[in-house]
Amino acid sequence: MNQPAITYFALIAPACVVLFGFALLTCWYVQRRQPQAVFLLWLSGSFMSLATALALQSLMSNAQLGQFALATACLYLMGCWSLAQGMSLRLRGKGVSVSGGLLIASVTLAVLFYYSQLENNLLLRIQSLAFAMALMQALALPAFVQLKPAQDWVESLVRWTYGISVGYALFRPLAVSLLPVNELQDLTRSGYWAFSQVVALVFAMLFTVGLLACSVRDMVTNLRDERNRDPLTRLLNRRAFMEAGQSVLADRRLAPWALVAVDIDHFKRINDNWGHAAGDQVLVQLGQLLPLQVRDKDLVARFGGEEFILLLNRVQMSEAHAIVDRVRMQMRAHAFEHLPERIRMTASFGIVPVRSAEELAEALCQADALLYAAKGAGRDCVQAAMTVVRPIDDEHAAIESVADTALSA
Repeated sequence: MNQPAITYFALIAPACVVLFGFALLTCWYVQRRQPQAVFLLWLSGSFMSLATALALQSLMSNAQLGQFALATACLYLMGCWSLAQGMSLRLRGKGVSVSGGLLIASVTLAVLFYYSQLENNLLLRIQSLAFAMALMQALALPAFVQLKPAQDWVESLVRWTYGISVGYALFRPLAVSLLPVNELQDLTRSGYWAFSQVVALVFAMLFTVGLLACSVRDMVTNLRDERNRDPLTRLLNRRAFMEAGQSVLADRRLAPWALVAVDIDHFKRINDNWGHAAGDQVLVQLGQLLPLQVRDKDLVARFGGEEFILLLNRVQMSEAHAIVDRVRMQMRAHAFEHLPERIRMTASFGIVPVRSAEELAEALCQADALLYAAKGAGRDCVQAAMTVVRPIDDEHAAIESVADTALSA
């Protein structure tokens, strides 16, 4: 069947949407090892389904639109539900209602069957399908409730684009009712059809650009986390702590500082008696416990094995001592999973003051020495350095640290 050139020109919009879908699919493939990236699969499938329906209808006459109304409606509804599913997974990690989608689809297909097979009414078919598509997309709106503010303008673009598309979808049934009769006589050659394609293309383009930008940002963030985070506890590793510590110690507004070395007592016994899996769980739970005991701007890192490091900001040594002793008692009282109920874990601590970024490496050595002093003092205790400031010249002062204070359990 020969088609006018304008018909094939109308396929440009669906072809572009298909390309956007492949772009999202490629982005998912790159991130496929990340479980949260599955939303890209749903969005890619949505674009493919909607573009297929749009392309098929662009080649049909009004009579063919009625003949294949149920088939194209299934593609449209499936595409809109997949779009809502992908958006909901991205925003809150939880998909939309399957039963809600099936209910909307069942009612819509029943209406379309009646107005295509029993009574031919193109206007009511368009309105019914447009309203159903709007409802499908609106299934994702609960994910916007109590949503955290967008991280940047790219995330805002994705959210606003989806929100505007839902609003446009809800407006379409009313807009269709205002169409003049001549627009419906040859629907796929009408101005309404061309306008719908332009809107679909613009929406798909903005949405895809935003999603691709967010995905690139997420990939960079994940790579940075893999580089900077301990894979077991998700705390900062040694490299990241040294970099972050230099930055924190360069900000005089955060002075004074205290450095704390933490080491679990008798950790080898855990591995020997209950296995390495139990030992790993102890490390994971301590990695969760330590950040809860300090403030947001304080740094918490795992340096390796059973050793952890804290960098406390805006804290005097007496305050740091009180904080660390609270951590010590919290740990002793904590019931660690995967261990017998009678077993209680303890840790030893060493605390030293830090005055500048240049002193960080030396402070780590001093804190480590105090930590071993705490081990020698019977474990489950805190050894803190007393600070004596001795001027050297007009700009510098030296700190002489003496480990002479211990707080035993």
